[in-house]
Amino acid sequence: MPEIEIDPTTRIEGHHSTTLNVEGGVVTEAKSHMDMFRGMELVVLNRPPSDAPVFTQRVCGVCFTVHRQTALLAIENAAKNAGVFDGIPDTARKMRNLLERMATLWNHAVHMFALVAPDYSDAVADTGLTRLDPMDGAGYTAALEAQRKLLQGFAEFGGKAPHPLTYAPGGMSANPTIEKLQQISDQVEFVSDWLGPTDAVPEVIENVRNDRFDPTLGEGLHDIVSLLFAAKEAGADDFGVGPGRYYCNGIYPDENGEDQIPSGIYVDGELSHPSDEEIKNAITESTAHSWYTDDSGGSPMEESPPKPAPDKEGAYSWGKAPRYNGMNMETGSLARLIVTDRDPFDLRATLGGDPTKSSTLNRLIARAQEALLLRDQIVELLDDIDPNGTVNTGWSDDFSGEGVGLWEASRGALSHWVKIEDGTITNYQIITPTLWNLGPRDDSGTPSIFETAVEGMTVADVENPLNVMRTVRSFDPCLACSVHVESPEASYTEEITPASPGSALTAACDAPIAGEEADDT
Repeated sequence: MPEIEIDPTTRIEGHHSTTLNVEGGVVTEAKSHMDMFRGMELVVLNRPPSDAPVFTQRVCGVCFTVHRQTALLAIENAAKNAGVFDGIPDTARKMRNLLERMATLWNHAVHMFALVAPDYSDAVADTGLTRLDPMDGAGYTAALEAQRKLLQGFAEFGGKAPHPLTYAPGGMSANPTIEKLQQISDQVEFVSDWLGPTDAVPEVIENVRNDRFDPTLGEGLHDIVSLLFAAKEAGADDFGVGPGRYYCNGIYPDENGEDQIPSGIYVDGELSHPSDEEIKNAITESTAHSWYTDDSGGSPMEESPPKPAPDKEGAYSWGKAPRYNGMNMETGSLARLIVTDRDPFDLRATLGGDPTKSSTLNRLIARAQEALLLRDQIVELLDDIDPNGTVNTGWSDDFSGEGVGLWEASRGALSHWVKIEDGTITNYQIITPTLWNLGPRDDSGTPSIFETAVEGMTVADVENPLNVMRTVRSFDPCLACSVHVESPEASYTEEITPASPGSALTAACDAPIAGEEADDT
């Protein structure tokens, strides 16, 4: 039985590898390895609650805004539960909703063009789609410019990107001036023109089918539809098929506190909309096959912050295995559209064969569909923000309580869990969408969604398991959100060599690692 080791997984964010056992050209077992230690939860311990958003947003340079937002939701939820906080102003709610949509649209553009499109480009797969060729394809480079414009617009309210400065406990710390709103509008208009009008989708589909290209209907839209058709031609509707169970936390609260995309659980063809409390009670984490101690798993609010156990027998990942009522659940754009019963232009029903099917193709279609929905919502929301509105209600770290932030990253369901005692964080947990999708097996041996989707897949060429790679990338993994580097408890010396010739400036430092006391000298 040949064993295939794919290491590293390229064109994703972070460090990941996959081990496949193949028999008769079919994958009989898959193991998803998260190859770095997880530890951001340890960094925020013994700090004031308002530090959590600042530190946890630096989990990742791709998912930066959602971690700040979700950390804020967690500490604000804890303050509400403690009876010392009533909520953020409406203008701040709208600003956060706008920025979160812009960040997700940016992320979708990165995913579709920089990470996934090369798999179906002429350069990689001999498809004739030269516009999608990495680095020099016309569609590839145009998408890079659109991504840049989105981040420029984001920075008008966020202060900078990545790692915005203005999401603050109690609301926002930036005012939505008319000038800033106009700057965002200008950048969004550029991106919107590149993408093309939503109602042009049927015409663009016909153009792609007939090998026509009409830039007035959107260069981006033509490239995205071409990508979806290439994936369909490659058979992506029939590989990477998961169990068809989906989970969404809910996102974008309205003025009444109701999420515009509601929370949802889709299991065995049945859709339910659990409350936040029901979601919190249903989630557990298993460390049976993770390099963590047993007490690092369980209920996120009660389990210990992650304690490494690198020699643990049977473990193969630095990721944990989250479960919803004991079930592995797929999360992401496809889950969000399924729980809201949306299939714009029936693309998943027609191209994907079934709008609820968990396949590599449907994941790609769902991101394309959501990108258009987000663009339209961003344009509408820009006209609804009051430049003179109140943006913050004030904040104090001086309270005790516990809370959970439930939100959605572009990749899917994200949650932060916090305990606070006398203004100090005593416990913190982060459960990311990539843990849901690409984590290891749980206590009962049930594989993760990705492992399930790969097992049973045909591998025609063990030297080039392209469809396995296409499948892992369809989840848009972000491993930095899920795992972090471990440093030994020792000092180190770093020599800094000056860039300018002839300079005599050099430096060396003995830097203490976390857990050591610094030398006063």
